Amino acid sequence: MRFLSALPFIALLTGSVLAADPPPAPAGGDAPPVVEPYNLNAKVAVTFPDNDSPLGITFVNGKVARINVEITNNEGHPIIVEAVGGQLRKNDRSVILRNLTVSKQGTEIPSTGTANVPYSFVPNMHAQDVVLELGVLFSVKEHGKAVQYTAFNSTISVAEPPTSLLDPQILFLYVFILGVVSAGGYIAYQTWVVPMLPKPKRVRPVAPVEAVTTSADVKTGFDESWIPEHHLKRPAPQKVRSGGTPKPKKA
Repeated sequence: MRFLSALPFIALLTGSVLAADPPPAPAGGDAPPVVEPYNLNAKVAVTFPDNDSPLGITFVNGKVARINVEITNNEGHPIIVEAVGGQLRKNDRSVILRNLTVSKQGTEIPSTGTANVPYSFVPNMHAQDVVLELGVLFSVKEHGKAVQYTAFNSTISVAEPPTSLLDPQILFLYVFILGVVSAGGYIAYQTWVVPMLPKPKRVRPVAPVEAVTTSADVKTGFDESWIPEHHLKRPAPQKVRSGGTPKPKKA
């Protein structure tokens, strides 16, 4: 039987089983005799329903960590499961990182009987490997004993919950970062890149010049060699008398 040395959940419990007064001191002022711990004949097995990985036990921050404590009573009389509690320690067991919630039970287990006692807590700490120390407090009415038992004392892992790309907070973070990077890039471009670029030369507009065409530049567009010569000669203008009749030509 493994006894738990100093679990803090004991101080939170009340009841006659924990308030058992020590035997009175004998006459003469001598110190009271030391009470030997009661060796409870019981078997305790701890399982983790949500952890079936062979690589180890992992609890996720913000998610309920479920633990099942199976107790088999091998005593000849009933025993009572008063409470289940524990603590998380550093990997070297030097510092207590967190005291876990105490779950009061009051479950009575008959002789040779078995009971499953559920326990759960919600981890909320930095992702790391820690030592889970889980204890069970029993009471034995026949002997008036309170027995502390270490049910589990081993290393577990605490991990962060997986993130989803569709998480609104993640999307907002992406948009915010993109905006900051874009604004910084634009400011850097305007500050350092634009002054180093060559400036384009300004071209003054030139007024269009109209071409002057003379009669000498105009050439006929047809061949005149086949036209009779008398058709090419223009008739001489005839002088008109004042009477209106033209003057006859001389023979």
